[in-house]
Amino acid sequence: MTSRILSKLLVTTTIALAGLVVPFALGAPAVHADDPWTLPIPPPRCTTQQANSGNVANCLFAFYGYAGSKGWGEPPQPGVGPGWNWSANSYSGSPALAEFEATNIAANDTRIGDIRAGDLETHVGAQALFEGFLSEITARGYEVDHASGYSFRCTSGNSGWSCPSGDTADLSLHAWGLAIDMNSATNPIRTYSGMNGQSACLTPMVTDFPQWAIQAAERWGLYWGGYGWNDGCNVAGAERSSVSRDAPHFEFRGTPSQAAAIAAFNLGNDPSRVCRTVVNDAGNPVESCNLTGRPDDTWQRLPVILDAPAGATAALINLTATGAAGPGFFTLENCDARTGERSTSAITYTAGESVAALAIVPLDASKRFCVYRSTAAHSLVDVVAFVAPGTADAPAAWLQTSSPARVLDTRTAAPVGADAQQQLPANGDSTARSGRLVNLVAVGRGQPGFLQAGSCDVIGDHLAFSNVNYNSSEVRSNRTVIGDESADGCVYSLAGVDVVVDELAVLDPVEGYGWSVAPVRRAFDSRTNATTNRTTPPAGSLFRIDLGTQAPAAAIAITVTNTKAAGYVTVGRCDELSAAIAAGGAPTTSNVNHMAGQTVTNLAVVALDGGAMCAYTLSAADVIVDVQAELVTRQVNGIVVGSPMRAHDSRVAG
Repeated sequence: MTSRILSKLLVTTTIALAGLVVPFALGAPAVHADDPWTLPIPPPRCTTQQANSGNVANCLFAFYGYAGSKGWGEPPQPGVGPGWNWSANSYSGSPALAEFEATNIAANDTRIGDIRAGDLETHVGAQALFEGFLSEITARGYEVDHASGYSFRCTSGNSGWSCPSGDTADLSLHAWGLAIDMNSATNPIRTYSGMNGQSACLTPMVTDFPQWAIQAAERWGLYWGGYGWNDGCNVAGAERSSVSRDAPHFEFRGTPSQAAAIAAFNLGNDPSRVCRTVVNDAGNPVESCNLTGRPDDTWQRLPVILDAPAGATAALINLTATGAAGPGFFTLENCDARTGERSTSAITYTAGESVAALAIVPLDASKRFCVYRSTAAHSLVDVVAFVAPGTADAPAAWLQTSSPARVLDTRTAAPVGADAQQQLPANGDSTARSGRLVNLVAVGRGQPGFLQAGSCDVIGDHLAFSNVNYNSSEVRSNRTVIGDESADGCVYSLAGVDVVVDELAVLDPVEGYGWSVAPVRRAFDSRTNATTNRTTPPAGSLFRIDLGTQAPAAAIAITVTNTKAAGYVTVGRCDELSAAIAAGGAPTTSNVNHMAGQTVTNLAVVALDGGAMCAYTLSAADVIVDVQAELVTRQVNGIVVGSPMRAHDSRVAG
C-alpha cells in the first residue's frame, strides 16, 4: 500500500555512494556513509589541466595567489580614505564599497535548506559553485542550518579583522565572496595537538560533515578548511605537532574561467541533473536545469498542453502542490509575455504539504496554459472536464446551481475500506443529469492515502489521478465534477477513511447556465478593501463582496489567510446567508475549512444578486476572492466531462 501512495503523491530519491571506501582497524566499528569524517585524508592536489577542464572530482583544488590578480576584481584599500563603516565584524555595505559590491557580489535567488533567498552573498563568478554544493548536500540529506559568504574583512592573522594595514593583500577570501562558513556550531574552529607522539593529523576532529559532503565540495572546486592550511593536514601523511582546523569554512582558490568550467562540467555531467522546457517572462521557451528536479521560482512557468476537444476554451483541473520548499502559491495563466508579481492564486501551500484544489483555467489556441509558482514546489494537473460547445459524441452539459445537499457521510456508518469504492446515492431525480459538482471530504483514520471521484467503472488505483490527498488523522476537502450518465458516480479510497460528499450543483443536458471564462482576476481582498476597513474581519463577520459583473453566478477561488483559530468561510447570496444566521447563529455549510495559522484555497460556485455575494467567517480571518469564470444564461460553452486523466506531473522528468 505504501508504494502505491508514493507513486501518486510523493517522491523519494535514493542515491548510491559508489566507490566510497573508508579504512578502519580490525575490530573497530564500521564507518557508515553519513558518519562524521573525523580523520579526513585529502586527495592529491589538482593539476592545472584538471582545473581548466572543470573535472575536479578526485583532487584537491588548492591554487594559492592574490584573488585580485586572478580576475576577481580589485577592491578598494580597506579602511583607507572616506566612506568606511566597521560593523563589529566587517566593512560590508560601506559607501566606499558600493561599486565593488554592485559589480561582484550577488545573493541566492532561491531557498537552500534553511538559507532563505537573499541571505547568502557570494561572488557572481563563483555563485554557481557554492550554491551547487549546498543544493547537492541538502538534496542528499545534510541539513544546512546557516551559511554566510561575503564579508569584507581581513584575516585574523593580519593584526586584526578590521585591516589595520590597509593592504588588500591581507583581505580574506570572504572579502571577494569566494568563501563561505556554514554550520559552525557542529563544525567548530579548533586547534588539535598530537597524542601519544602521533601527528596531530591523527587526532579526531569535531565535525558532523560526512566524507561524501566534503567530496561534493571538492567536486565543485571548493577547498575545505577542515584540512587546515599550509601548515595543516592538507597533504596525505602530513606530520604535525598541532594543527588548526577551520571546519565550517569552504573557499574557491582558482580563476573565474576555472570556476565557469567547473560549474559547466558539473551541471552538464551530473546524472541527477534535471532539465525541462519552461516559458520565461518574455513568453519564450527556454531550458532550465537543477540537481533536485523540483521546479523552483527561477524556472518561471511550466507549460501544460492538454488533449482538449475541438472548441474548448478552458479546462476544469484538479491542481495539486506537493514537496514545497516553503510557503507559497500557484498562479494559472496564459503563457504570453508577463512580468512582475502575480496578483491571483489558484492554490496555496506550506513547506512539505500536499494540497489540492479544483480550478478553471483558460486555454490558448494551442490548448495550453502555464503554471507559475512563487516558491520551489512540484505541481500536478489532473483534467476533470473541459469548457466547450460540445459535439454529438461528447455533448455539453449546463450547470444548475442549488443549495448544498449532503449525499454521503460514512461517519454515521462504515468507512470506505482500503482499496475500495462506494457508490454515491442520488440526490432527488437524477434521470436527466449528465453529472454533478460535489465537495469531497476525507477524514483520516490513521493511514495516508487519496480519494478519487468519477464513473464507477473507471476510477481505481490503476488510474494516475487524485482529487483529495490526506495524511493520517487529518481532514482534507476538495471539489470535483463527476460525469456519469448511467449512475451517480463513485468514490474510491486508497486507505480506509471516512468520506463526506456534498452535492453543490447538477450538470443538466438541457437547462442551466453556460460558462464564460476569461483570465482570472482578483475581485476582493479584505486586507486592502474598504468594505472591511482594511482589517481582518472578526469572528462572526458577514460582509458584502461586489464581483463587478452582471452574471447570475460565478466560479470563484476563495483564499483564507491570517486565520486566528480553526473555522470556516461560507459564501452565497446575502439574503440566504442572513436568513441562515438568523435561524441558527451561523450557516450550516462551508466553502473553505481551516485551522489556526493556515492559508487555504478552495473553489466555489456562488449565485449572485446584482453581481454581489456575501461571505461569512466563523473565526477571525482575511478573505480573498479571485473570479475564475462567470456563469451566463446563453448556452454557448458548457461542461464536457470525460474520464479524469493526469496531464502534468513535475516529479516525472521530461
